[in-house]
Amino acid sequence: MRRVRARATLVLLGVAGALALACGNKTPVRPPGQVQPRPPTSLEAHSTPAGVALTWRRPVTYSGGQRMNDLGGFDIDRGPAGGGPEEFLRVGTLTLNDQERFRQERTLDWTDSTAVPWMNYTYRVTAFTFDDYRSPPASVDVLFNPTKAPPEQPKKRATPGAPPQVDQPGSGQ
Repeated sequence: MRRVRARATLVLLGVAGALALACGNKTPVRPPGQVQPRPPTSLEAHSTPAGVALTWRRPVTYSGGQRMNDLGGFDIDRGPAGGGPEEFLRVGTLTLNDQERFRQERTLDWTDSTAVPWMNYTYRVTAFTFDDYRSPPASVDVLFNPTKAPPEQPKKRATPGAPPQVDQPGSGQ
């Protein structure tokens, strides 16, 4: 009887040990510095009648070089131009939905409609993952001038019944 119990106990311990080894992630654990997202790139700010429009390119890799697949979104902070880090306030968060996360549009945009006209601001955009690893911030300075709209390209007018104008090389048009 003791032999049967001892053998059953050994079998159970063997099964439990095998299950414990079979569970979990088999990849090596990476230090936090390698799973931190890279910062957003090409951050630009410009004034529009609706507010300060920010555009940037999303990171696609971690600081360790591996392709990133768990980007959760971006925090947008605003502070006075030339101010210290303690003067920044969170003015927005752009959370990526599943479609944006997997389709991975490279350029993202966000508009700060709470900006005060004629103020100089510094904006910081920080990427974050689902596990709350954060990138170093990308920053940009801007003077919010709500009367300054993006320049429009001049349009040539065609005279009714006349063929459209075509620029000729060397014509100076």
